[in-house]
Amino acid sequence: MNVSDLITNNASFNPNYKAIICGDDGREYTWSEFDKIINQLGNALVEIGVNKGDRVAIYLPNSPEFLFTYFAVAKIGAVATPFNILFKTAEITYILNNSRAKVLVGSGDEIDQNLIKVNAQTPHLEKIITVGKPVEGAVDFYSIILECPEDFETVDCSSDDLATLMYTSGTTGQPKGAMLSHGNFISIAAVNSKMVQINDQDLYMTATPYCHIFFVQSVLGPFHAGAGVVTMRSFNAEKTLELLSRYQVTHFAGVPTMYIFMLDQFDSNKYDLSAWRLAVSAAASMPVEHINKIKATFGVEFSETYGATETSSTVTYGRVGHGRVGSVGPVGRGNRAKVVDNSGSELPAGEVGEILVKTPGVFKGYWEMPEATREAFDEGWYHTGDLGKFDEDGYLYIVDRKKDMIVCGGYNVYPREVEEVIYQHPKVMEAAVLGVKDPVRGEVPKAFIRLKDNEEMTDQELIDFCKQMIANYKVPRNIEFMEELPKGPTGKILKRKLKETI
Repeated sequence: MNVSDLITNNASFNPNYKAIICGDDGREYTWSEFDKIINQLGNALVEIGVNKGDRVAIYLPNSPEFLFTYFAVAKIGAVATPFNILFKTAEITYILNNSRAKVLVGSGDEIDQNLIKVNAQTPHLEKIITVGKPVEGAVDFYSIILECPEDFETVDCSSDDLATLMYTSGTTGQPKGAMLSHGNFISIAAVNSKMVQINDQDLYMTATPYCHIFFVQSVLGPFHAGAGVVTMRSFNAEKTLELLSRYQVTHFAGVPTMYIFMLDQFDSNKYDLSAWRLAVSAAASMPVEHINKIKATFGVEFSETYGATETSSTVTYGRVGHGRVGSVGPVGRGNRAKVVDNSGSELPAGEVGEILVKTPGVFKGYWEMPEATREAFDEGWYHTGDLGKFDEDGYLYIVDRKKDMIVCGGYNVYPREVEEVIYQHPKVMEAAVLGVKDPVRGEVPKAFIRLKDNEEMTDQELIDFCKQMIANYKVPRNIEFMEELPKGPTGKILKRKLKETI
């Protein structure tokens, strides 16, 4: 077993089909070419001393080179350790030292700017391989593979052997390395390929970083079905729409913020989206108001999914053609999920509690953090920290993060519910609701708002709008208008950053 078998199998079955299209420069690679390059890179990595189990860090944007590196590392039985191209010196050195990565494959520009001057602070790092700009003391990506053989015997791995160390976003303290295995990824890749109803004639595109767990859904799932992918370095709404149109992409995955900007930029006279069949959203709850707009504007089916880094992405997903607005769908085949109260007792349909999951994708634990690993599990069930409820038909509805729930005068207020209302206001582009301390009620809701371009609004206007739709105790007591809301690598609004301003 090896997750790189996805490439080998496609190269054997459809050698001349497109596997990768680089949306940034137009390069195209067939499955046969893809397979040969990862074999060459695998040979190069072995030649410089990378062995099974060694960590190889990946500091690249979404690109063919990211995919070549990831699958070459997997093929030799080493452990891919990707992190975001936006990371700076402190973040990079922490991950390199924590993982004890032996080799780093990265973008020359970013390595030169953020790492090379402090390379002495990463004593475990033996070799740096750069893509693009030459860097003193590093070797060039294509030079190192140029003379290497195009054949390589894949290292056989057990289902529990690590394929990836994927670092969580670190909402508290330093990021934790989630240990994800070949068995995790292969099993959930199969779930994802069924989820999106994709085939080997299709093209899948995402603007979410490949260093994020979305990688399983937007790369491994399509590859499991033999579909190709279109890469793009970073998200831009107009560029995304242009690539969807130019390459007649059939599937796109993003986070809610991306879709909001794409809706704002779409021009039916400029873009031909007739091939696009399915829009997939994850990482944050999609406002109901926007789901209907996505389907109507782009003429696509829509599927919202739910999962986490620790579950190898997808746990539940909305079935194409059978979605329920506001739900992230039933559990995927082979997965299990339940909703429990604070004592761990399972709750009936309709009642809100913490979501626990048990799936073939659940991670092996946090890298060298046994206590945190023990705290994450309860008799094999992973504690997600999310609040949700099932309906009578087994459809899951995400209510909020457990830690984000607001208790106002003894009443529970779920920020997502308030955000759903705010998003219905025609002047609002983005919204986030948090609890702030109040001497009388304990906590009250506060709304952070980004308005659409050229719009104006008063606090009272939004308060009055909310009062028409929700109980008074749920209505934000104060409003802060912002030009930008802080976002993470995937475009998800970072509430922890907003909390720091309160």
